[in-house]
Amino acid sequence: MRLRTRRMSVSDLLYLYRARLRTKSVVVQDVFAILGIAVGVALLFASQVSSTSLTHSVQKLSGQLVGDAQYQLDARGPAGVSERLLGETRRLPGVKVALPILEQQANLTGENGRQQSVDLIGTDPRLAHFGGSKLRRFSPRQLAAQQAVALPIPIGDRLDSLTLGTVQLQVGARVTPVLVGATLGEAEIGSLVRSPVAIAPIKYAQSVTGMSGRITRIFVQAKQGREREVQTGLRRLASATHVNLEPANFDATLFAVAALPENQSETLFSAISAIVGFMLALNAMLITVPRRRQLLSHVRFQGANRTMALQILLFDALIIGVLSCVLGLILGDGLSIFVFHSTPGYLSFAFPVGNARIVTWQSVLIAVVAGMLAAGVGVLWPLRDTFSRPRERRSAAHRSWAVGRALGGIVGFAVTTVVLVSYPQDSKLGNLTLVVALLCALPFLFDGAVAVFALLQPALNRPSPRIALTHLRTPTTRVRTLAIVATSAVAMFGVVSIQGAQQNLQRGLDASAHGIDSSTDVWVTPRGESNAFATTPFTYAGSASLRRLPGVQRVSVYRGSFLTWGDRKLWILAPPADSSQPIPPSELVAGDLTSANARLRESGWAVVSKALAAEQGLQVGASFTLPSPNPESFRVAALSTNLGWPPGAIIVNATDYARAWGNGEPSGLEIQTSTNASATAVRTSVQAVLGTHSGLVAETNLERERRHYALASQGLVRLTQIRELVLIAAMLALIGALGSMIWERRGYVAFLRCQGFRKSVLWRWLLWESALLLSVGCLTGAVFGIYGQLLLSHALASVTGFPISFGVEAFVALTTFALLSAAAVLVIAIPGYLLVRVRPRAARPVS
Repeated sequence: MRLRTRRMSVSDLLYLYRARLRTKSVVVQDVFAILGIAVGVALLFASQVSSTSLTHSVQKLSGQLVGDAQYQLDARGPAGVSERLLGETRRLPGVKVALPILEQQANLTGENGRQQSVDLIGTDPRLAHFGGSKLRRFSPRQLAAQQAVALPIPIGDRLDSLTLGTVQLQVGARVTPVLVGATLGEAEIGSLVRSPVAIAPIKYAQSVTGMSGRITRIFVQAKQGREREVQTGLRRLASATHVNLEPANFDATLFAVAALPENQSETLFSAISAIVGFMLALNAMLITVPRRRQLLSHVRFQGANRTMALQILLFDALIIGVLSCVLGLILGDGLSIFVFHSTPGYLSFAFPVGNARIVTWQSVLIAVVAGMLAAGVGVLWPLRDTFSRPRERRSAAHRSWAVGRALGGIVGFAVTTVVLVSYPQDSKLGNLTLVVALLCALPFLFDGAVAVFALLQPALNRPSPRIALTHLRTPTTRVRTLAIVATSAVAMFGVVSIQGAQQNLQRGLDASAHGIDSSTDVWVTPRGESNAFATTPFTYAGSASLRRLPGVQRVSVYRGSFLTWGDRKLWILAPPADSSQPIPPSELVAGDLTSANARLRESGWAVVSKALAAEQGLQVGASFTLPSPNPESFRVAALSTNLGWPPGAIIVNATDYARAWGNGEPSGLEIQTSTNASATAVRTSVQAVLGTHSGLVAETNLERERRHYALASQGLVRLTQIRELVLIAAMLALIGALGSMIWERRGYVAFLRCQGFRKSVLWRWLLWESALLLSVGCLTGAVFGIYGQLLLSHALASVTGFPISFGVEAFVALTTFALLSAAAVLVIAIPGYLLVRVRPRAARPVS
């Protein structure tokens, strides 16, 4: 039936679409295209969920805790402040409610022997009705009367501690058996159920932590209309008592700053993932271009004009795009659930961070727009022929397009180089221009590889490579061929650049941990992951006994904690003045190491992380006042990286710390062994003195380093997950592209069988063609990926302040190439062998 109208109705479009679906090859190609776009959409969606979950979950958690409070008074040190401050706060004019909180890092040990680090929160029973809506489910009278802790159900299950069971609660060196009064679900505590917390009445919490009469913060609600009066009074009180006055939900702000470097690194990785995902989706559609060119030719022959042809293609794009996006979102949601099974525990040392998975509408929108755009570009590509110039002008346009590609590649590579050298923080632009350069270079590299392959034909002297060469040179399938090459190249680029940059970051963090932990031979710190940074003070009176042990040369006091300065929750390290190496050598970014170590052993000097120094306008030699519990003046001895703690770090000596914090309790003991003494033997002797039931543990520096390495890896868990998503998506996209190509060969294989070609010859032809396509794509992607990993590594160092080890990860490229090649071989070898067994057919197919 010939088409006579100017436009087509929806029923006409549906009729043509159903007619096309009766052709088996069209259905299979569309299925491959849908799967390819779905993989790209899933990758985009899952990576976006990765970069938004942490911050959004903490914001929700903070809102549940603070409820109607407007302000908080926050102690500057782990020792807290006197409870008398609560009475002074309640007496301020305009204060409606002032409720105390006691927070301490603790370690729980269940009856099954498993351990769990938690944030012990001692609350006033009235917080149940003063706080967020979820907390109002508590009974204040029951809370006040209970001498027990309440645990979220997941923690209770992990410790095998049901209601009225017993767990060992360790805070510093103190170990106390406590009763589990309740296990709470989401109905009782909302998002807190996914957070590592333990809740107890404040009096009981003070008792088990040894902090009687002490609190760490006060939440304040002002009477309506008297907020400014209350704020003025609180500011005066905070200044007099050296505590911080902050908004009630300030923890969300602190966490946002703490998570910013990780979010920035995840954003960089997600940007690469977005580019890779979009290109994989687009390439999946471009593979179907030859078939759609046949469709256009057919409908034009039936009398369709350009408007009608556009309608047909847009309807096709709509159907494929919608199906792909729905499938991609389902797949991406499943991937994000599967990979988000852990939390970056290093942040939980200072924040009650959970592993909630937050899905925002922006994440969905970005993935859907990219999927629909890929479907639209891929389907509309054949319109270039419909609206093309006359034949005599096409060759000139083709030459102009080739020149434009060459210039685009050169400009893209040049821009990337400028970004790498001068503006590494703009790595999103650099990676985008690098991908543009990659795609612009691919046609030239592919043509060069085909030319070399042609020169090798006399030496090969086999029919299989000759058939492969013929197909590689076919103009009508060039777009599809280049799409397969681009798929393998972009996939290789994404995996190599992300994985290489991640390994550079991992090595930098490991070097930082080694520099901190190798300052002594044996460490004594409280047990549990929550004390891995040695920030919990403890009381221990047996140092003299340790000094008398065989092989012990010196026992020194190490101190440390977290300190809020502005919007940053800083890690304060205070090694002893007699430490052999108070500053990790690999972490210095400005200043002389020898003079900085000498100054740090004196009084009044500090090493400040570079990002904090830039924020406060500090240089080496500058003076500043540290907002510690007893504010002290220091001078900057040197600038460092952030030592692996995202908000930043400050190093002072232990004596200065004791004066500034007004607390001489250690948070760790550094034991230097005698010459020729075994650190392992000394550690065993030290642990025997400490006792098996002590809350303290002795570790050699190597054991502590391994623990630090494991914790640093937790901070990279999201980056690892993004890298794995990219690799999985790359393999799926490559399998889909090659599978589509094999299916498209069915008619031509049947024709060649009729011409007398043996099945083994045809099978080897498919292998030759696929090997050349993969070699050009993967090798090009690997080279550009190595350059991309250097760009991404410099970007991470620039925007996050993390310690980075800059290197070229060639091994990453080799292993990725092996994985992708193995997947491709399976796709080509087995289905290809089945393909060449089709029945011979005399009619030559149209490519």
